[in-house]
Amino acid sequence: MNQPKKMGIVGGMGARAGALFLQKIIDYSPAISDQDFPEIIFHNNAGVPDRTKAILHNGPSSLNALLKSIDLFNQQDVELIALACVTSYYYYEQLRRHTNACIMNPLHLVAEAVREKSPGNAPRVGLLATSGTISAGLFHEALGREGIEVVTLNRTDQEEVFMRAVYMENGFKSNHISTEARRLMALAFEKIQNNGVDVVIGGCTEISLDASPASADYRFIDVLDLLAKKTAAYCYYSNYITIE
Repeated sequence: MNQPKKMGIVGGMGARAGALFLQKIIDYSPAISDQDFPEIIFHNNAGVPDRTKAILHNGPSSLNALLKSIDLFNQQDVELIALACVTSYYYYEQLRRHTNACIMNPLHLVAEAVREKSPGNAPRVGLLATSGTISAGLFHEALGREGIEVVTLNRTDQEEVFMRAVYMENGFKSNHISTEARRLMALAFEKIQNNGVDVVIGGCTEISLDASPASADYRFIDVLDLLAKKTAAYCYYSNYITIE
């Protein structure tokens, strides 16, 4: 087995999602001994200001805190970087300019995954993501280039159902996820499916804490899982994988 690339993971956005991403990287690594796993520097960078507040409400920018992680990885000669928060890819181009490492970007991966799930000519996808991700048009831009229509929740359901599930006390960013938060997340899935979509995209890493393709009775793309799978593969087989 070839020596895998040295990897850096930016976690802490939130902490549970970052830890799950690390676990998925280990699960997807084709290792049969300790020495076969990649060397991973995991930075639980909990000090990163909230990305949605920065994008929508003129809150503190997340960029400098994210660059703290990039600088840490650069000092350790990391070859491959992934961020366990979809909204943080709002800063992708700026982060790229500060490192020679490859930064895995889930927005470059999701269109192909949609085509695999729904091979029709013009798939219609339902997107569950933070308000920051939606406002920035991250998925809309990436999927629109491929002729894929993106549908989101109405403004009330976006804020009072999905965002509440994520950000409420004992929501998905908390140390304890309440039954009410899980109920709201399930309701968000129900509401987005009612829009007549072919595929549901879990475009926020917190969604991975409560949903998986294995348990879903609809065509579902778990973006955190997709990113972990492709990151692990690229770590070992970069000569054979295209990520752009």
